[in-house]
Amino acid sequence: MEIMIPVWAHMPTPQIARKELDDLRGATVALVDDNFDEPFTTHLEKLLTDGYGAIVNRLIKPLGSAPSPVSLIDQAARSQVAIVGIAL
Repeated sequence: MEIMIPVWAHMPTPQIARKELDDLRGATVALVDDNFDEPFTTHLEKLLTDGYGAIVNRLIKPLGSAPSPVSLIDQAARSQVAIVGIAL
């Protein structure tokens, strides 16, 4: 598995994360919520925090089907892990 750093499409190549995580305990995780299925995303957040010990920063997109605003992407980029584009 490759851990990627979240970037804008205008960057020429994706950046590989500098440090791989052994596990999620204590890691900051940006969970980008498209606001389509709140119960599922809430369950995923609980699983990450209670089951894996992650520190979750849930970021809710203002409009689920639109691209994330720059401010939201900037917030996600400050985390060690970002979960984006959850498909059900």
